[in-house]
Amino acid sequence: MTEQRNFDWGNVYKNIKITEMPWYSPDLDQDLKTALDKMGLNSGTFLDIGTGPATQANKLAERGFEVTGTDISEDAILLAKQAYNTIEFIHDDILKTNLTKKFDFIFDRGCFHVIDEDKREIYASVVFNLLNESGLLFLKCFSDKMPETGIGPHRISEKIIRETFEGKFFINEIKDTEFKDNAPRTPKALFVIMKRRFE
Repeated sequence: MTEQRNFDWGNVYKNIKITEMPWYSPDLDQDLKTALDKMGLNSGTFLDIGTGPATQANKLAERGFEVTGTDISEDAILLAKQAYNTIEFIHDDILKTNLTKKFDFIFDRGCFHVIDEDKREIYASVVFNLLNESGLLFLKCFSDKMPETGIGPHRISEKIIRETFEGKFFINEIKDTEFKDNAPRTPKALFVIMKRRFE
């Protein structure tokens, strides 16, 4: 597979309308919404990793959360700030994060699956350290049930999830689902809910 972190995300946000991006979705991700509704969660601090078009951050803020959105693309963050000026947006690489505060919840809709295998443990450690004690990580990624093409996001299996996260998180749920967005087909996905272990 190609080295996903070398992808020119800034160029994407310079040359494609946000509403035409394959991962654009105007509504709160349905799997996240269902999980939040089931748990009765409407307040607390929420980090949206890889915020991109920032629609997820906005919908979480509308729901009542105090939201911070981050992205590796400076252009994405600039556009997010222009669109939603009441939300905190920060240019940040999650693998080399400069964030210092901790959060009650983290949502990753499409970041983990573009991180290469040798960086996954770093990712798990970073999100662990960014969560408050017993904080929740909601993760949505391409599933290994998607045909492999050699390009695009890595296909993630339940085994990869467990191997990467179980040392630092209790895995509450791994659910087969789909990305419902602008993509020409509906990519198969995993939706995972994890609770941070005690140190």
